[in-house]
Amino acid sequence: MRSSLTLAATASTLFLAACGDGGTTEPPPGEELVCTIPTNQIFAALARDAIPSLTTPEFTTVANAGFLFGEDRVLGVEINGEARAYPFGIMWWHEIVNDTLGGENILVTYCPLTGTGIAFNPNAGGILRSFGVSGLLFQTNLFMFDRESNSLWNQMLLGSQCGPDRGTDLPRIPIVETTWEDWSNRYPNTTVLTTNTGFGNRPYFEYPYGNYADENNPSVDFLAPGTTWSSALLPKELVLGVLDGNSATAYPLNGLADSAVSYVVNDVVGSTPVLVLSRAQWNTARAFDRRVNSQTLTFTLTNNPGPVTMVDAETSSEWDQEGKAISGPLAGQQLAPIEDSYTAFWFAWSIYYPNSKIFK
Repeated sequence: MRSSLTLAATASTLFLAACGDGGTTEPPPGEELVCTIPTNQIFAALARDAIPSLTTPEFTTVANAGFLFGEDRVLGVEINGEARAYPFGIMWWHEIVNDTLGGENILVTYCPLTGTGIAFNPNAGGILRSFGVSGLLFQTNLFMFDRESNSLWNQMLLGSQCGPDRGTDLPRIPIVETTWEDWSNRYPNTTVLTTNTGFGNRPYFEYPYGNYADENNPSVDFLAPGTTWSSALLPKELVLGVLDGNSATAYPLNGLADSAVSYVVNDVVGSTPVLVLSRAQWNTARAFDRRVNSQTLTFTLTNNPGPVTMVDAETSSEWDQEGKAISGPLAGQQLAPIEDSYTAFWFAWSIYYPNSKIFK
């Protein structure tokens, strides 16, 4: 089992605990930023690069990942048949990894204060960008900057809001939050980010924010004055959020857990028919588009022993947990993972998407 660092429960201490080295370039004052969001709601917490992003990360195989326990949380990404895991215990201390996977550039981000892990394509606006941690926050969420234009990019707003490239979208890449046991079982050939980051002897895998992430802990730091969030769920309750244009739905992981090992939801978000597959044992959920060849499918879990499988009512094809049809008329077809879906603390999701529905 992992341990947590014991810290004084003040906002500045909690945030600075994860910093390590001091940054060399102070972020520009909020009043000098040209933004599409209110600059008086941007909180300057740290110097730029005080939390160092990773740009030449080292990876290893499952066989050599003895530094990980099965219950350790990871962000998982699969591109063109290559899978990779990014452990929370390392992401807490770096927040951003500039990487390549499956022959494509990838930006993997994690904001510990909002509990949000999102992957992006860093080719934005015709420029391949390298990202760092700006030291700024908007509604508690990570503000990134790119080293090519010095524009600022809020993670949960999914693009740039400040600087010369404000208004530029940052394309998303599907991502999964789960445990190392689950991910490595599903992708036995996965690689995984190691603690050999080049940034000294940081206490990786020791959670640096005290009891901040506890579900019953109502404390939320670095919010603009007057900001409120919905009390429909506990502030730190984890939800899988799914977006479709102006529509949003939150799927509480607690509500999906039930007493079963897995749970299936057939739903519609905006104009997109959505399948949510929850894996209670690993406190994880993933969203897929239910449409195949212009046909909308309806899924139920099978009662077969062994790995989790589903069957669709329309063709009786059987599907695995990765959304691939493994038998029946649709064998070989693949459900598209929904790119605009990720896990978050409820308070953050409700601030950014105040009109979000809650699946019950």
